[in-house]
Amino acid sequence: MQYLSQRLAREPAKEPEEGRPAGALAVSQRQRILAATEQLIGERGCAGASIEAIVKAAGVSSVTFYEHFDSKDECFVAAFERAVEGLREAVPAEARGRDGVRDLLAALLTALDADPARARLCFVEAQKGGPLLRGRYDEVLDAVAAEIDDPLGPAIAGGVAWLIRERLEQGGGDGVAGLLAQLTETVLDPYFAHA
Repeated sequence: MQYLSQRLAREPAKEPEEGRPAGALAVSQRQRILAATEQLIGERGCAGASIEAIVKAAGVSSVTFYEHFDSKDECFVAAFERAVEGLREAVPAEARGRDGVRDLLAALLTALDADPARARLCFVEAQKGGPLLRGRYDEVLDAVAAEIDDPLGPAIAGGVAWLIRERLEQGGGDGVAGLLAQLTETVLDPYFAHA
């Protein structure tokens, strides 16, 4: 393992996609690495998701890992982006407007409860996993706030994310689905206050 990292440290930096493996096998390997990373972060946190644990869980070699990612932090960000995309796909497009707030929140909470590792990665560990992952989390939260299309968008998005994170960190028998009424109130109250 040490020899590999020493060899990679001597190689010149590559452009983001330059020199990355291509083809069906490479896509499969990358997806297995990302799935293993997501699962390990969800179970052990970022601190407990070592490259050794990731490659073992993914069934690939450390050489394969470094063919796809320059660092563990880069892999964490890619796993986070994959997880966020999975959550976006779980929320029906018609629920993304102001009229569908309750449906949007219900779909999001259902998706989070269905995949606790993904929930933990997106709402807890993304804020703890170092500056690169935290920066990407902030960018995603800003993008969600912008979709709300309201001056209170950042406060609403931040409040929802905070409540979900709190529930995930504290645990509880009913997962995050029990937050639906509170989150609906958090999101809709600012609109009723302006009426």
